[in-house]
Amino acid sequence: MWLLQGKVRQACRLRLWRGKPTYALRACLRRQATADRLALAVLLLSLNALAQSAGAQSEPPEATPQRPTFTSDTSTTAPGTLELEIGTTSSDSFFGLPLTIKYTPDVAGLLREAEFSLAFEAVTSISPAGVRRTEFGDRLTFALRRPVYRGERFSLAVAPQATFFVRDGKGARLGATLLAAYGFGRNTAIANLTWTSATSSSATNAAQQYDLAFDLARTLGASGGLSRLSVFAGALVENPSNQKAAVSLGQGITYRVRPNWVVDFAVRELGLAEGRADYQILAGLTVNLGRLRKW
Repeated sequence: MWLLQGKVRQACRLRLWRGKPTYALRACLRRQATADRLALAVLLLSLNALAQSAGAQSEPPEATPQRPTFTSDTSTTAPGTLELEIGTTSSDSFFGLPLTIKYTPDVAGLLREAEFSLAFEAVTSISPAGVRRTEFGDRLTFALRRPVYRGERFSLAVAPQATFFVRDGKGARLGATLLAAYGFGRNTAIANLTWTSATSSSATNAAQQYDLAFDLARTLGASGGLSRLSVFAGALVENPSNQKAAVSLGQGITYRVRPNWVVDFAVRELGLAEGRADYQILAGLTVNLGRLRKW
């Protein structure tokens, strides 16, 4: 986190050294301030979660990580609690710090078990042509995920979503995901079907897109340390209307350090259908911060 902020400051100093116009320097410094504020907020939330984990007398709510798999499952954050997902995504030319904030109101009726979430890249660092550019992510995604059926083994959920561009794009992407999960023994199979549509299409923002994702996870033990460790493998097919379909594979592990703390690591192979594979490495943490009124 602090390394990324240092890169932002370094980019600002470089612009000043190169004699860039004042407005460009001011924009750079604004991005630096945004990165600093986000980093501080993440640090404070993490410290608060650590204090709650260490000092809580009762069993903390279990975290419900939706990363780093291609799919999201049908479980939602414990009612009345706030959950944070933070991680890193890196490849040869890209580094990102994705954040997701999740909250499920403790209410009855239509919104029972409905989880609201906000996802964005706190910092992205891209070097497409050898010149690295570090800044806040270019979009914000709001979603509502709600179970609609929960059986002994099989469950269904729906997740309408809206993505708004804050830079390098116009309009928004609106859509929804149908989520299905099936558990058998220590195994869980999850499938997601997603459709999104652009309010203002362009060469980089497809008018329509359909995605199909599948993951298979297994908990390695019924008790003891292995019951905290899970492995998974999955596939993602992305089919935008303005490009050829892309196929990606992923595999990784998750480890539940505490009921409300889960760490993860994964490797993804991207662009397999086009014959020019790229690789991503993901690592992160999901932590349930407890009930807001106890902060």
